[in-house]
Amino acid sequence: MTSKKHVVSESAAPLLSTKSQIQVGIKGEKRVSRVQKATKRLPRYTSYPTALEFKELNEGTHQRWLNALPKNDPVSLYFHIPFCEKMCWFCGCFTKITRQYDAVSDYLTSLLAEVDLIGGWTGRREVSHIHFGGGSPSILTPEDFERLTAKIGQLYDLSHIDEYAVEIDPRTLNENMVKSYVKSGVNRVSLGIQDYDLKVQEVINRVQPMALIQDNLKWLRDHGLTNINFDLIYGLPYQTVQSIRTNVLKTIELEPSRVALFGYAHVPWMKSHMTMLDEHPMAAPAERGAMFEIARETFLSNGYEEVGLDHFSLPEDTLLKAKKESTLKRNFQGYSVDRADTMIGFGASSISKLDGGYVQNAPSLHSYPLKIAEGLSPVVRGVAISADDRMFYDIISDLMCYGKIDPWAVAKNHDSDYDFMQEEAMLDQLVEAGYMSRKKTAFKIEFEGRHYLRAIATIFDQYFPQEENDILTRCVHESEG
Repeated sequence: MTSKKHVVSESAAPLLSTKSQIQVGIKGEKRVSRVQKATKRLPRYTSYPTALEFKELNEGTHQRWLNALPKNDPVSLYFHIPFCEKMCWFCGCFTKITRQYDAVSDYLTSLLAEVDLIGGWTGRREVSHIHFGGGSPSILTPEDFERLTAKIGQLYDLSHIDEYAVEIDPRTLNENMVKSYVKSGVNRVSLGIQDYDLKVQEVINRVQPMALIQDNLKWLRDHGLTNINFDLIYGLPYQTVQSIRTNVLKTIELEPSRVALFGYAHVPWMKSHMTMLDEHPMAAPAERGAMFEIARETFLSNGYEEVGLDHFSLPEDTLLKAKKESTLKRNFQGYSVDRADTMIGFGASSISKLDGGYVQNAPSLHSYPLKIAEGLSPVVRGVAISADDRMFYDIISDLMCYGKIDPWAVAKNHDSDYDFMQEEAMLDQLVEAGYMSRKKTAFKIEFEGRHYLRAIATIFDQYFPQEENDILTRCVHESEG
């Protein structure tokens, strides 16, 4: 395999846009964040190449890549439901607010048609994993959820499915919906908790009392749905180190099997509704770091174990088992135990990972149904995956999942003669700084470097502007977004 080398830019490559150099503080006070050291956002590496590299892609390429999928390999399926009843001011997802179910019903018609279309191209294949994301998938009525599951079962083999997961807005769940999930085969749910404090909830426009969350949990567990994830956020307005600790202690009492702890990224130039939070106090970078640390320490001292960048699991959870068995994966849902290498996305804005490359459906709720109605692929952009991309994907995945890497060993597995000369120089800088350790050709991220996982991963990103001596500058705290 021939391997491209880094193209080093002649001047310092910016890491973050100029707008992101200022973090709004208390009542208009502007705090300069240490993120201003850089001017391009650090990727979260849920794919490689990342979505930043997606370009216009024709529908013929999409169909060709689908037809070329290995015949006997399983696939996983992702369904995007881009609707919510109310906008949360912190939300960075692709969603549309609607109070009229007709819009959801019309979208479902297109989604069902897409399953027919894509299922015809792929043929009937074994499915290992289904994930419903949004938006709020729990906005679907029980009847419509079952209708969609039935359609999936007509086109795909669901008899060997390992995990069927649904993201839930606790404010929309009821017991009839839980019964529908169980009937359809759902075996994991993820509740968007974010924060338990009423003041924070009011400011972010997401009020959900503890009693409501407890009702959700009772319905789920009474009907046998015990694989429950919680999503928490730190860095929201009015949160403090102590309030984050309180959130974690309340979470531990509720005993979810898995927790994702995300740092809030305030990007109002990308999501205009986030301006609703501009006049409220948000933590400075150092306090954000302390928030994550107190949360981490509290989870680890109460029976949870750390997984990757921002997840915590109980010992019996499949995520932790996958980490210990070295089968953990990084994908668009974060960390996953999915055994399939192919993910097929359905719905507006959804992304598929195919053997030939990544593709993304039209994000527009106007153009997506039109393309489906015409029997056309809904894909509008994507990127082909090269042999080098596959190698660097494996390297970055090892870093993101396990915090360690032997790049030369991975290269050998890919029959590559890539020399890693520049990468080795940057890794050695991190060893000297105490962020990593080295044993022959193997590198491991140490405790002092755990905040800089994404920055370290950029060393191997062939699309990220590289500067020979900027890796320590690049190592900003991950909570900066």
